[in-house]
Amino acid sequence: MFDSLSYRVKVPLNISLVIVATVVIITLTVLGYSYRQVDREMLHSGESLGRVLAKGVSGAMLRDDLWAVWDAIRTPTDVALDEALRPDVITVTDAAGKVFASTAPTRFRILSSPAEVDARYPGLPIWPADEGPAESTHLWLDADSLLVLAPVLVDGSLIGTVLMEYRRPAFLERFAGALGQVALITALILVLMLPIGWWMGMRVARPLQELAGFIDRIGSENPRSLRQSLEPLAAAHGDEIDRLRGRFHQMLGELADKQGLEREMVRADRLAAIGRLTAGIAHEINNPLGGMLNAVSNHRRRGVSDPDTERTLSLLERGLNQIRDIVAALLVEARLQSHDLCPEDLHDVETLVGSDIRSRGVVIDWSVEVRRSLPLPSTPVRQVLMNLALNAVQAAGAGGRVRVRVGVEAAALLARVCNDGRHISPDQMDRLFEPFSPGDDGGEGTGLGLWVSYQIVQQMEGRIDVRSNAEETCFTVRLPLRFGGGKA
Repeated sequence: MFDSLSYRVKVPLNISLVIVATVVIITLTVLGYSYRQVDREMLHSGESLGRVLAKGVSGAMLRDDLWAVWDAIRTPTDVALDEALRPDVITVTDAAGKVFASTAPTRFRILSSPAEVDARYPGLPIWPADEGPAESTHLWLDADSLLVLAPVLVDGSLIGTVLMEYRRPAFLERFAGALGQVALITALILVLMLPIGWWMGMRVARPLQELAGFIDRIGSENPRSLRQSLEPLAAAHGDEIDRLRGRFHQMLGELADKQGLEREMVRADRLAAIGRLTAGIAHEINNPLGGMLNAVSNHRRRGVSDPDTERTLSLLERGLNQIRDIVAALLVEARLQSHDLCPEDLHDVETLVGSDIRSRGVVIDWSVEVRRSLPLPSTPVRQVLMNLALNAVQAAGAGGRVRVRVGVEAAALLARVCNDGRHISPDQMDRLFEPFSPGDDGGEGTGLGLWVSYQIVQQMEGRIDVRSNAEETCFTVRLPLRFGGGKA
């Protein structure tokens, strides 16, 4: 049961239990000390009183004055002493151990032996003659009765003994008072410390609870967004939770990269499969399509006198040519034997898209940082850049902005085309490079611009990446210069 609790409860509860256990141990220790202190105080009080009474009754006993002795021992039981320090019974015996006087005369009669009256009392003689009397001594008659014995000496000779019986319940009343005070202090300490301990436990458990919350969200949320919402990493010399947090932050980054790579692999496999399928369909269409175009051409060569037939043939020929163009677009094969790419080729692309830019009222920022010819085929590179630029102009819309950057970086041609139009949704992103995909406005209106660009980049052993958010959408093309497609 306890193990299944959340650390949000477990840590504060553990701290609270430690506080309670500590306070209880301290309280029991104090009470035990107080209890022992009460016994010591009772014994000390009896020994002190015994010495006083022994001196007080010595003269009267020498004179054999019973009433004076009785009056002396009755005084401590009559005066307003603390009940806990007041003897219950005081008895004086002579040198032979016989009762001389007692505050309980009906119980301890004169000349009787205390041991005969109460078997708990020591037998005769109380002070062995061979050992001699000590200053005082004591013994427990039972669990609740203490007997203190003080010798009555005159010139070093034993003439009697003072026996004082104390009852523990009177002392326990004092202990109960101390117990009440300790209980009150203990309650106040717990009232003060438990909220502090619970707050400290919550403070310790909060980072671990937050980290557990992030772990629970793995699988249902994007690791990259989780990583961004996680607080900055703690210093390397932080505690165990800080180091765990840092490792988890690193794991989220690696998981996001892994998922991105897996998506790219799935997308590449899907596009490759689509490419094989479209190529097969296009080849199958091309055969009957060529036959139909030849039939129309042969019919025209024989001459057509009927105007309606001529119009019908013209309509058929235009439709068949349009189908041929679409099929040709699906059969992407980069012309890799064109001349090397030079800066003029890149500036020509800017000129070619200029009419679309002006007609749509788009602001374009075009920057080419290529100063020499590059070992890349110019024709497919121009086609890719033009398709992306036309797509960006179409997406930006009237008054929008398009930014084009072309340069060389790390032995590769790097082209980045960005626009501030509507961003691409995740659903559209998954099928962005498929034929006739939504959001593809390039390819001269056929919906094949991004498909063609992707196929060309793949054939040139490069890669094309897309990043889209509410502020900007960017297509980035990287073509390795080691690809030797240009003419020598």
